[in-house]
Amino acid sequence: MIYFDSDVLINYLVVQDLAKHELATSLYQKASRDQRFFISLLSLQEVSFVLAKLKVNNNIITEKLDVFLKSDPAGYDARSFKRASYLAEIIGYQNINDCLHTAIAEAHCDELYTFNHRDFRFLQNNTNLKITILD
Repeated sequence: MIYFDSDVLINYLVVQDLAKHELATSLYQKASRDQRFFISLLSLQEVSFVLAKLKVNNNIITEKLDVFLKSDPAGYDARSFKRASYLAEIIGYQNINDCLHTAIAEAHCDELYTFNHRDFRFLQNNTNLKITILD
């Protein structure tokens, strides 16, 4: 399975940068077609927050979230949070959500897609998960 970080989902849903939108769309469509698409409830929480910040209409946000909910997003438990806390000790607690994304992905996936160079380049060195940082 391939875990999609929230920023990939945002770039798929909203055209802010055409190249990123096209890449995110292609990756989402391929992973969905191959039944390898994976997200978490944390991702949906972040997506809804960002879409609201971008002033996307509430009905559209709800519609998009409903589509993603059909993929049965994963929650997280104390074990994942402990793993995220361990990673946050290494790279900093200001990145706890990225650490939590990593911990959830480690439990369910073999790869994670993200556009977040800043945080995930540090996480790459502290996990066996394949983290693909997109350009």
